[in-house]
Amino acid sequence: MQIVVLNGVLSEAEQDAYIRRVTAKYPMSVIEKLILDVQGEYISISCVFHRFRDLRKMGGYCIGEPSEWNPAKQAELRDTVPSWID
Repeated sequence: MQIVVLNGVLSEAEQDAYIRRVTAKYPMSVIEKLILDVQGEYISISCVFHRFRDLRKMGGYCIGEPSEWNPAKQAELRDTVPSWID
């Protein structure tokens, strides 16, 4: 996780406290960047979360993210019927 401190200085202990606070608030997320903006006595906290790619498998091959496909392959995805396993 990358930590960016803007407009001031925070000690390692303060940064660790903010890391614990954010990871407790978002326990199921992977945080790429934590931005701590010092504004006087207040700290503005913002996060950049890791974006997991939506990989698809079609015809036995992993063919990447659907947003990157050509229109014919996107139409093929829309026309497929998922098989549910009970």
